[in-house]
Amino acid sequence: MTARNNDIIASARQINFERCRAIPTDHPSLAGHFPGAPVVPGVVILDEIAAALAEWRPGCQLTGVRAVKFLLPLKPEQSFTICLTPANSAGMEVDFVSRVEDRTIVEGRLQISRVHTRNMAARPSEAPDFNPPPYDPRLAQWLQGYPASLFSERLYRSIELMERYSIDLAIDLLARLDVIDQLEGWRSAKQLCQTLSYQPRFSSVLDWLLKRLLETGCIEAQTDGDIRAYRLRHALWQPQLAHLRAIGLDIDSANAPTLDLLDQAANLYPAIARGEQNAEQGLFEPQAIPLWLNYFQNENLAYAVNNWVGAVLAAERLSTRSKLRILEVGAGAGSASEILLRWFDERGLLPRIERYLITEPNAFFRRRGERKLATQYRDLPLEWGALDINSVWDSQGVSGGEFDLVYGVNVLHVAKDLLFSLNQARDALANDGWLVIGECVRPHVDQPIYPELIFQTLDSFSDVNTDREIRPNPGFLTADQWRRAFPRAGFRHIQVAPQIDSIREIYSHFFTAAICGERAGGNN
Repeated sequence: MTARNNDIIASARQINFERCRAIPTDHPSLAGHFPGAPVVPGVVILDEIAAALAEWRPGCQLTGVRAVKFLLPLKPEQSFTICLTPANSAGMEVDFVSRVEDRTIVEGRLQISRVHTRNMAARPSEAPDFNPPPYDPRLAQWLQGYPASLFSERLYRSIELMERYSIDLAIDLLARLDVIDQLEGWRSAKQLCQTLSYQPRFSSVLDWLLKRLLETGCIEAQTDGDIRAYRLRHALWQPQLAHLRAIGLDIDSANAPTLDLLDQAANLYPAIARGEQNAEQGLFEPQAIPLWLNYFQNENLAYAVNNWVGAVLAAERLSTRSKLRILEVGAGAGSASEILLRWFDERGLLPRIERYLITEPNAFFRRRGERKLATQYRDLPLEWGALDINSVWDSQGVSGGEFDLVYGVNVLHVAKDLLFSLNQARDALANDGWLVIGECVRPHVDQPIYPELIFQTLDSFSDVNTDREIRPNPGFLTADQWRRAFPRAGFRHIQVAPQIDSIREIYSHFFTAAICGERAGGNN
């Protein structure tokens, strides 16, 4: 081994190596391993750890497992992180730990030895077919309280398609951004932005694109403190965007608006990276407005599912009340209002509504919603107004203690100061009133999800105050982060529905939930 190779290995010893993987449900080892409730065998996890070692130390080989301790089971499709760390200065032993979020599932120590190798040729990757596993029938028991047509095979396949489409878009974007040629060695997103003269703020977007591609196995990552670096493991496949779009439209023609917005957002990335384009201008230019109007339609089930989970939970919480005073925030063009009223009608709650104030700061969207709903519900006491959730609400015509329900769908995650806006919502409620929100919820910490490709370049999405406990990064929150945020804002009886903690163990792409909390009596 050359002196230069020795130097490379010596420097690598000081850096932890991290890789994110998931075992597919069709893995041959799972067929007879606890049928009906499969658990990934320990030997399969160790195989992944050995593969990670081979990627990290191509000049070394595994000679033994000195120690191993299995602490928690791993489910198929469950994302887990492998972290390798030098155990001593000699570098011939490596500690490993695998985690699901912050829970350790296996840990131990490997023994390795050096071998003489030549540079490995890049191994090209073939684009995998779009062939998601069948919809897990166990999901039905956790989704019984929703319309049968909602959480269907069609929605499941649509979401899987969007996830795959965003991966191929990420591959396409990395090529258009000239990033791929920079990944022969370890590079962080910040380093790549500096090398390519991109805007510093674009580094978080670039990090998302690279993180999205960890799932392909073509790119690997390692962490050093808070810095994550990436390296090309082998050639990325050629994106199949036209083919995947055709599949998506065949699954459901209503998927077109989501695919169109993904394309619109992606086309802006290079100009945004170079500082030539503002995301707000590009995504909300006059020609793009029809894309948003189509996207926010309830016919687009991939979006409308957020409206439904919120409406169902709100009806459950208010079912025993004789009168209902409702404030909706961030109503957009009224799709969430429409579903809430439709569901309340089916539950016999419409006659109890004494006041329904629907607020939306964008005048164009607000007028669209008003025209539609005022025609549909002529006999209801509907009102419309503008409300900025980032400013004091009672100075905008929302009196304290006035409402039985404060409601919003996919709005509070973009609050500039999340606790401030949650506190404003609490103050608007009467004692024992409820805050109910429908949100796109990240199943696991730091897991990329396809809607972020659309929104993450917008200042309103990314320019927010972070909090280590409840919002460590901009964007969508996990269920646990919402559970921690609500009590800090003075809510009790917190609930997340459906049972996302159980669902995510068998399906890692379930992104939809509603969160509710009650204002305690006498809470100021």
